[in-house]
Amino acid sequence: MHLLRVLLLVCLALVVQVCNAQELIFAVNEGVTYQDGSSVTERYKPLVDLLERELKHPIKVQAVDRYSNFETGLDSERYDLAFIHPAHIGLRAAKSGKYVGLVSAKDFTDYRARVFVKKDSAVKTLADLRDKKIGVPALDSITTVMFAANLIELGFRDPASRFSTTRFQDAVPFMVENGFVEAGVTGSGAIAKDWVAKGGRVIAETKPIPIKQFLASRKLNQEQRDKVQNLLIKLSENDAGKAALKAINIKGFVLWDNAAMTDATKRLGL
Repeated sequence: MHLLRVLLLVCLALVVQVCNAQELIFAVNEGVTYQDGSSVTERYKPLVDLLERELKHPIKVQAVDRYSNFETGLDSERYDLAFIHPAHIGLRAAKSGKYVGLVSAKDFTDYRARVFVKKDSAVKTLADLRDKKIGVPALDSITTVMFAANLIELGFRDPASRFSTTRFQDAVPFMVENGFVEAGVTGSGAIAKDWVAKGGRVIAETKPIPIKQFLASRKLNQEQRDKVQNLLIKLSENDAGKAALKAINIKGFVLWDNAAMTDATKRLGL
């Protein structure tokens, strides 16, 4: 009987060790415009090393390029940690209660969609875009989602029916310049600035929304989530953290703003 008890305890210990050794899945999506073609696993390794040290748990990075796949993965709670560019997908995950928003990328808290037209266009305001063709990034791009929500607020019915899409935002000006569409939409301040410098006009922009969000599954306990959040916030305060930020081309993180995120969720109709 004593031997059986010992064997059971040994088996239990082995099971606990196996469970503890299971990798946490860290899903990453950086958006289409911001991808540089290098390995996500390689670039995120310095950050993962810091997270593993803090959580005392192995972590596996998983690049998820398709927004629809990322949303499905979040809905099925496939990921333990997530860093995601398109805000509407992250906000849906947080609203569902399955994930907790921890931080947002510091340089992307004022992201907005900008609407531009040719210098001689008759379009002066968003209201003038009724029945006009509009060039936008992909329909599931956060830029397009923000713009469509703005049009719906103005009473436009099925605004997407007038959209002409392109995968890359920097291709939208070409569509406007060559008369394929009457107006274009971009989330890039640089593209909008360049358009104006060449004589074009920006007629409107949406209210800002923080993008590039870092979320944690509620399957992680509060202590674990707090550790991740604190580590991310303090990355810019030490050499190892600065190196990790440089590798992923982010200057730092700010705390998740519940008020701003709740407002954004409502405005986007999520």
